[in-house]
Amino acid sequence: MTKPASSSSNREILQNLSGRLEYRMTNAYLFVAVLQENHETLCSLIAALLHIKREDILSIEILNPITLGQAIFLKDCVLDLLILLNDNTKINLEMQVANEHNWDNRSVYYLASKLTDLPTGADYNELKPVIQIGILDFNYPSDNQEFYQKIMLINKKTGKVFSDKAAIHVLCLSQIHNATPEDQESGLYKWAQIFKATTWKELIDLADNNPIIEDTIVTIAKLSADERIRQQCERREKFERDRISAINYGISKGQNKLLELITLMTQAGETDLIPKLAQDKALLAQMYKKYNL
Repeated sequence: MTKPASSSSNREILQNLSGRLEYRMTNAYLFVAVLQENHETLCSLIAALLHIKREDILSIEILNPITLGQAIFLKDCVLDLLILLNDNTKINLEMQVANEHNWDNRSVYYLASKLTDLPTGADYNELKPVIQIGILDFNYPSDNQEFYQKIMLINKKTGKVFSDKAAIHVLCLSQIHNATPEDQESGLYKWAQIFKATTWKELIDLADNNPIIEDTIVTIAKLSADERIRQQCERREKFERDRISAINYGISKGQNKLLELITLMTQAGETDLIPKLAQDKALLAQMYKKYNL
């Protein structure tokens, strides 16, 4: 991770930024790269998401770092950050722009997979709390009206929490207008604005002399200027576009088998073939056979 730049150095860089953002923070690759590269940005965002103070974060470690600029295989649909907070709580954080109509089940699966990695022979009392946090650039479920949802295991009759070891948090950027006073105070609303920003001016205005946000914007600018990072951001955006088109194509056909095939082909990086399935029955049969459907 880089060290924070000086305030004067930051402002000099900010003065030269203008126009539209080529890659927004909703780009999953850029999102991971910025948080991995800038320690204070990661701490500030996690504090906002958990509604805690920055000083409550004593240690934070990314358990699955990527090599910046190195290609991520298209079959790796989930580009997330697994974080260990204060040597105790595991947080799985991801930015998601494509509505695959399975967010609830996916979240439960990812949460469970992180809960069940208790070392062989360890006592169940050693189970670390796990929080699955999804930042969504779409509304989920479709009738949701909450900016930030927190889901836990509770007793339906009493409302008491059954266990604090498992939780799912969902930040819906489309519901930013429904942010609560607590969301405002924690800084989560400001971070959502940063994710939604489409121009450098919007980002700079949001900084408002906040050194952490200023440094975050500088990190975004530096990474966006790195050709290796740019290539991976573009690759990720193409992948997301192809995946959204594939999912919508399957839904419009109303065929579960076809939708499953499209999902498998997307995971395997064969999205270029998906538009041809409707016109080429031989190709469709070949793909069904290839994926054992």
